[in-house]
Amino acid sequence: MNDMPALFTTPRLTVRELAAGEVPALQALLEACSDFYVLVGGLPPAANEAAEMFAERPPEHLSWTRHWCAGAFEPDGALAGVLLVIADLGTPGCWHTALFLLHPRQRGTGAAAELHAALEAWARAQGARWLRLGVVVGNERAERFWRRCGYEALRTRPVEAADGSTRTTTAMLKCLGDAGVAEYLERVPRDQPGSTLP
Repeated sequence: MNDMPALFTTPRLTVRELAAGEVPALQALLEACSDFYVLVGGLPPAANEAAEMFAERPPEHLSWTRHWCAGAFEPDGALAGVLLVIADLGTPGCWHTALFLLHPRQRGTGAAAELHAALEAWARAQGARWLRLGVVVGNERAERFWRRCGYEALRTRPVEAADGSTRTTTAMLKCLGDAGVAEYLERVPRDQPGSTLP
C-alpha cells in the first residue's frame, strides 16, 4: 500500500502522486486506454510508455516549478486514471495539464467532470491563475469536454505523432479569478494565435 498523502479527492476517486513501484499499474492503465493513444498518435502505447511518462519532465526551454505524475484511485485501490500536472509552466500562475486520462470504465459516469473540478480547486488553492492544456484536433470528445469545462482555444501548432505523422494541437486556457487571457498572452507570447515559437 502506498503511503503518499492525497493531493485531492473527488466523490469517487482519490488523487495522489504515483511511486516508482506503481509504474506497472500505470502501464496497464495506459494499455487499457489504447484507443486514446491510437486516436491522438496513431499507435497504441509502447511497452515502456509508463516508465517514460513517470520520468518525463517539461522541455528545457520552458520554465516551471513543480511536476506531478499522479494517479486517480478508486476506493478499492484500483488505478482509474492518471494526471500529469505542471505548476508555473512558462509563467508563474499557469498550471498545465499535460495528460488527463481515465480508464474506459469511468467514461460517461461524470467522473471526468468531478476530477477536473477537484483539480481546478486544488490548483487554485495553491495560486494557479490559469489552467492550460493541449488537445489534438479531431479528438472531438476531448474538445467538447474542455469547452464545457470553460477552456477557450488559443493557438494551434503542428506536432509529430507517435506514428511519424503530423497532427495539429490546440492550446486551450481557462482563466481563474480576475486573471485574463490578455495578461496571459502578454506573459506567454508562444501561445498567441499565429505564434511560431515552440
